[in-house]
Amino acid sequence: MNEEYITASLYREFPFFPYSLSVSEKSQQDSTEVLYGVESAVRRGVQFMQNANKWMDLYVDENGPSIIIEFPDIYKNNYIEARRRGAKIRLITEITKENMRYCKELIKIVDEFRHLEGFNGGIAVSESEYMTITTLRQSEILTQVFYSNVKEVVEQGQYVFDTFWKKAVPAEQKIREIGEGIVPDFIEPIKDANELQVVS
Repeated sequence: MNEEYITASLYREFPFFPYSLSVSEKSQQDSTEVLYGVESAVRRGVQFMQNANKWMDLYVDENGPSIIIEFPDIYKNNYIEARRRGAKIRLITEITKENMRYCKELIKIVDEFRHLEGFNGGIAVSESEYMTITTLRQSEILTQVFYSNVKEVVEQGQYVFDTFWKKAVPAEQKIREIGEGIVPDFIEPIKDANELQVVS
């Protein structure tokens, strides 16, 4: 996917973007930055997706699926291109009745998909870069992003993602539970010895 195509796509989605927007710049040095505004956040997000050659691990809250699907020229198509390059995509989100139709589409464009509740914002980590956002709003584009390609930050981001991944359940299982009206069992661990005595 070339720079002109992406710039034109961004302009279609956001007419206030200048055609001179460059999304192919690649940092030659380690950097950590906080980016504000739609243009900067989207540019960095597109660069992140285009730079992923081995993997992209993504954890987004329940609003993330609508953003990925409803802005295909920015997100969905870049996921597809990343997979064509050989990058493996793992995705975690909270699957709900409200976002299930988006999740069913996402299953088709990622390699592995899991469900986990109770997360806000999003994290994304590849073999060389890490990004995080604090807030996602349904069907709205990113406006603030934390980005780093510093090795230690990327490794920490990968550790965080892998920890969530181990706790998550397969998306197909959660979609089936919602479709069948199954309420999953919930076991709350007892952390205080006094609580254990009361239960006994």
